[in-house]
Amino acid sequence: MPRGGARQGAGRPVGQGLYGEPTKAVRIPISIVDEVKAFAKSITSSIPLYNFPVEAGVPFLSGDDSCEMYQLKDLNISNPKDCFMAKVSGYSMKDAGILPDDLLLVDRNKEAADGDIIVTSVEGGIVVKRLDKKNGQLVSENKDFTPIKITDHSNLHVWGVVIKVVREL
Repeated sequence: MPRGGARQGAGRPVGQGLYGEPTKAVRIPISIVDEVKAFAKSITSSIPLYNFPVEAGVPFLSGDDSCEMYQLKDLNISNPKDCFMAKVSGYSMKDAGILPDDLLLVDRNKEAADGDIIVTSVEGGIVVKRLDKKNGQLVSENKDFTPIKITDHSNLHVWGVVIKVVREL
């Protein structure tokens, strides 16, 4: 029986590792193994967390577009380069389970569909609302707030679709 070399069916199935894709063995000096691991982890383990509040209420204008990097840890995101995070301020989305100081994970490349919760700039402010395309409005998930009507003259820019809410306990 031959020894060594590739064997049919041996090893981990393709795509089962940390990155969910095929891998390749690479020889690197032992002295830089930790550095290479840290670099590889940093590529997919953090996304921008913008320092302006995403108002769950009346649009809030903020000139602060700076950001820090949020460590993803266990969020299990398949497309971190397409995502950013923003902190919530206000109570207009409380019935959707979105509360002040929650972090929203937003996919900027996902197409906003009717009924999606989106982060958008409208009327000079940045808000999180449910998109109601049928009625042409942005809807709060709190009966105390009135919908924002979307017209042809609305200065509306969808930043992305909310895909997760992160709450510190």
